[in-house]
Amino acid sequence: MPADERHRQLVEHKLAHTDSYIEELAPYLEGSFEVYSQVSGRRRIVERLAQVIIENAIDTNNLLLVAKGTCPAPTARASFEALYQQGIIDKYLLERFRQTYVGLRKRIVHDYDVLDNRIVFYSARRLLDDARSYLAALQGYLSASAKDRSQQ
Repeated sequence: MPADERHRQLVEHKLAHTDSYIEELAPYLEGSFEVYSQVSGRRRIVERLAQVIIENAIDTNNLLLVAKGTCPAPTARASFEALYQQGIIDKYLLERFRQTYVGLRKRIVHDYDVLDNRIVFYSARRLLDDARSYLAALQGYLSASAKDRSQQ
């Protein structure tokens, strides 16, 4: 199996896992912030699932870049920029992931004790829709590139 095909399969695998994490996260964000903050353990579940969704997107970006014959991006933010430059994601997704979610992930990982629960809750709610859009963009790209390869 060629290396680019292996990377493509890894990308598809990552996207499938990301989709399952999105669906797993969604029920924990239903209702109000007050409900979210009062239910024991919910905050940690949301933080961890948001972190995993964002990390999977970063990993997927780099796998896709390698499958395209380029080097992985030097930073998480640069991985989204590279996909934008190649026309795989739009400007909106670039800005949301680069400006909001990469920073959120960093705060979850490194500043756990000083997280603003309200920011995490509302950011995670937006992440659901943005991550679904990200998945759709990458799946559309993969479908189009598979179709192009089959016509060659």
